[in-house]
Amino acid sequence: MTQVGDEALDTKRPALWRNRDFELLMVGNTLNGIGSRMSGLAFPLLALWMTDNAAIAGLVGGAVVAGMVIAGIPAGTFVDRWNRRSAMVWSALVAAASYATVVLAYAADLLTIAQLVVAGFVVGAAEAVFSPADTLATKAVVPPEELSTAMSVMQGRQGVTGLVGPPLGGVLFAVSRSLPVLADVVSYLVAVVAALLVRTPLPAPPPDGGEHEPPLQAMRFGLKFVWRHDVLRPVIVIATLLNFAVNGFMLVLIVVLRDRHVEPAGIGLAETAIAVATIAGAVVAGAILKKVPAGQVLIVGSVVLGASLIACAFVHSYPLVLLLLVAGFLLTPALNAGFMTYVMLITPEAMQGRVQSALMTCVMGMSPLAPAIGGLLVEWWGGEAALAALGGLAFIVASLVVLAGPLRRMPLLADVAAV
Repeated sequence: MTQVGDEALDTKRPALWRNRDFELLMVGNTLNGIGSRMSGLAFPLLALWMTDNAAIAGLVGGAVVAGMVIAGIPAGTFVDRWNRRSAMVWSALVAAASYATVVLAYAADLLTIAQLVVAGFVVGAAEAVFSPADTLATKAVVPPEELSTAMSVMQGRQGVTGLVGPPLGGVLFAVSRSLPVLADVVSYLVAVVAALLVRTPLPAPPPDGGEHEPPLQAMRFGLKFVWRHDVLRPVIVIATLLNFAVNGFMLVLIVVLRDRHVEPAGIGLAETAIAVATIAGAVVAGAILKKVPAGQVLIVGSVVLGASLIACAFVHSYPLVLLLLVAGFLLTPALNAGFMTYVMLITPEAMQGRVQSALMTCVMGMSPLAPAIGGLLVEWWGGEAALAALGGLAFIVASLVVLAGPLRRMPLLADVAAV
């Protein structure tokens, strides 16, 4: 990928809420996230409509995550070498082109399951480049003292996309099977325009020693940095297991709520409650992280999440389940934003892409297995027991944060000197 113009770093950046470049990235990538949620709903529905086979629908639905996981480590290496703007623009164009082939094939009545899988995989690989480039572009356009607030806004962005994308995708799918996918094509093009309009220079950092290592050596070095770091290593283990438990829990919760005779709209309201909690939590996350050490936020947020999930297994009042979900996810934006900010501050600039991608790849690596294992637990033990098991796993894993000394000692972000 080539650079978009000759750029030099400009250290004079406006405060966050008067920052045109930050607003461009947030608006463009929020719309792109909504589009991705719509296509994420449409792909397995398309597979079900074509085959009436749930296993095939699961295969199609997991193609994007598979692409992100498999391409994640190489992507981080190249993000460290490419201009951030170029990485965002070209990866978004690749994703748009991949999904455009699905829209055209559907219109021509030539769409196949194989094409859905390949298109999803390509988009996932493109997202493995776009996501760390987006995060690092955001880091470049905001002042260091506003970085934790910017990361909190990015967490809130996920809540907005979860709140708007799936229901809007369902409406568009009812109009035309390929319309949500077309909407995602447009959303990627919007992200391209937003990236091109950003004025802040977004060059890749100069390599250590004056030249880049060979790609394979660079990948190994990035993984070693993550695994040998006394904070990043335990976080990878804990976050991977916690992410697995939460993803499996959410699938089992759908089954349990159905068995408790909750209407489909009420089941959907559970995810809406989580999205609302995420947005509300993001609003206050920046202020929390300016006053509370990141380690304390990580401990409290993780333990509250785990305790709320296991409590859902033993509470049969539907309104109380919703309240527990809201309580459990309310601090996750501060938890995630605090950790993301800390990682960016302690990571050398020339390794930011590799570290971001390594963390994302490791944490997401078990995600495709979570729904399948959750389903098996329901078949073996029943919904209530499966919910208790996964909620219990979430609580146990979250409690490990308390035992990890380096995580407990994570300081106030304002006291962390950027590398």
